[in-house]
Amino acid sequence: MISKAIVFDNSGTILKRYKIIKNVKTGEFIDDINSLTIIDNLDCGALVILQFNTNCPFKLKPNTTIYELISKYNIEFTVSYSSYKMDYNDIFNIIKDDPSTISDITDGIDLLIDKVPNMDIYNGTALILDCKNHEILYTITSAGVLFDNLKFTIDYLKDSGYDIFIASGDRSAAIQYLCNILKIDSSHGFPTASPEDKRDIVKSLKKKYDNVVMVGDGQNDYYALSEANIGVLTIAQSPIESDKLISASNYIISDLIELLNILD
Repeated sequence: MISKAIVFDNSGTILKRYKIIKNVKTGEFIDDINSLTIIDNLDCGALVILQFNTNCPFKLKPNTTIYELISKYNIEFTVSYSSYKMDYNDIFNIIKDDPSTISDITDGIDLLIDKVPNMDIYNGTALILDCKNHEILYTITSAGVLFDNLKFTIDYLKDSGYDIFIASGDRSAAIQYLCNILKIDSSHGFPTASPEDKRDIVKSLKKKYDNVVMVGDGQNDYYALSEANIGVLTIAQSPIESDKLISASNYIISDLIELLNILD
């Protein structure tokens, strides 16, 4: 019997994502731009995921700096996407020198709750850093609602002999919660995965499985789509972003249930 695995990205792939992006310099809120596009337009940018419980910032004074939040409460952070390779100390020093505060995070969470009252999962909070100018440019708060047909598709794939995996740049608690919802082995969830991490996850699985499928929706999935035996690009939420993504994919779908015909 052929052993089979399928790896899903999270936001935009299995979750319809909703986000609030706050420009911390102007106070403007944005919800119609891809955060990775912002980073790609910077000379040197990074997407930093903060690993904390949603209620944590609300318990602190609004003028507490994000640096104070991280240092005083030992909040972990990870870089899930960047224009250039950045190490922990580089990121930490940028955050340390920036005056952005807790209110820049909680403002977004409040708006997100109003926008998505029936969210299935709170993905978390992230920062977009301008590493060249040594500053935090934006905060991002995001949540998601499971795409229609997701649970049916996952259950069908399980019954067809596929082992299910999730590889995502989102925070650890969000991915573990998602594994619980979908009844996926918790060890099959890979949080805070960079584009290179996703590729390496697929490469590692190819040593154990005869056939590895990758399903993703954006440029941070490019390497994994290219590495997989079968790369599937979903445009259920995001339009096709580049010819490069198309070239990395064997199939393009607009609904996850289409996987059942492709992989039957």
